[in-house]
Amino acid sequence: MSQCFKDGSGNYLGPILDGAPCTDLGDVVGNEVKPKLSRDTGVLHRLNLTYKPSDDQMFYATWSRGFRPGGINRRGGITPYKPDFLTNYELGMKLTMMDRRVRFNVALFQERWKAFQYSFLGLNSLTEIRNAGNARIRGLEADLNVRASPGLTLSAAATYIDAKTRTNYCTFLDPTFTCTQPGNSISAPKGTRLPVTPKLKFNATARYEFDAGPVKAHLQGTVVHQGSSSSDLRVFEASLTGRQRAWTSVDLAGGVAQSHWTADLFVSNLFDKLGDLYRYAECASTTTDGQVACGGNPYIVPIQPRTIGLRVGWKY
Repeated sequence: MSQCFKDGSGNYLGPILDGAPCTDLGDVVGNEVKPKLSRDTGVLHRLNLTYKPSDDQMFYATWSRGFRPGGINRRGGITPYKPDFLTNYELGMKLTMMDRRVRFNVALFQERWKAFQYSFLGLNSLTEIRNAGNARIRGLEADLNVRASPGLTLSAAATYIDAKTRTNYCTFLDPTFTCTQPGNSISAPKGTRLPVTPKLKFNATARYEFDAGPVKAHLQGTVVHQGSSSSDLRVFEASLTGRQRAWTSVDLAGGVAQSHWTADLFVSNLFDKLGDLYRYAECASTTTDGQVACGGNPYIVPIQPRTIGLRVGWKY
């Protein structure tokens, strides 16, 4: 809870600004409250090289860098967090084939994430942001679109990501990442996978459009899959809330359109499968290493259950 500051004699100094509510986002220096400040600068850049041997082929390479400024945590006893920097290297190609009936795109990338900002629920369920160290993200993403016949279109997309920390994540900030200072410990060792980041995600869709008398009709089926992932970067807290489970969902739809109106009948998550979008828990107790534990009965936010509906639209 926010509070007014006290001087060395225990007298209240009041808020930082006259008329403002009491806060704890400052430090007492003598008989004055000095507000905490966070100020950062950074350089962004993007270099892109493109080679296009024909109208149906393009190859490219990209080198880019970005950053997010640091800031002040809501709890006054928590150290302000520093900026983080992301450097991205990407190689890719875009192709069209078979008289433009087939389109294929693929990209291979690697990202270096320095001093990345990691947020979690702390004491009294207030969000805390800390610099967790360095990470490396490697991945491959691709999509394919095929016009198989005048009315049938097939499409698919997939992403594979290998995202791991490159340094230890210490309970308290340590520039050496050894976490050996008194009272410090390793919350996540080097090589820990980044949370809420499944290795594999993919989707595939088949859509058939045809004439049905005076109306245009279509049938469509979609399959979506997402792999499992950790719910928290910190190993102990992740063991309390559990892994986010993998899931696969099948969606079906059919509809008609004529002139200004459309009507669609759809079924989402046809087989009513359970899957985790994310997990979290309220935080209260303190662990042996001084961290705030979030566990007990974790909350699970699931994917949408089986839903059957009808959509009707009108174009003016």
